[in-house]
Amino acid sequence: MAEKTLFRVTDAAGPYVAGRKVKIGDVIPLTSAQAEYELQRGVIAPHGSIPPLRTPEDGGAVDLVTRGVDGGARRSKR
Repeated sequence: MAEKTLFRVTDAAGPYVAGRKVKIGDVIPLTSAQAEYELQRGVIAPHGSIPPLRTPEDGGAVDLVTRGVDGGARRSKR
């Protein structure tokens, strides 16, 4: 059996990585063959590394709760 390595799911991933249902930040064990394509796509990163933060301008996730609000501290007065 092939040896597996841990990888963290990045915010570039969809709902499935290597045929598994995942969420952003999940840590999943993959063989080198399973991880090769997903690493090229940027949807996983080695578990010990910190992937670069993606912004909405480059296709990253948008936080709809705090979007457009400085620090997310203000509330609507309506």
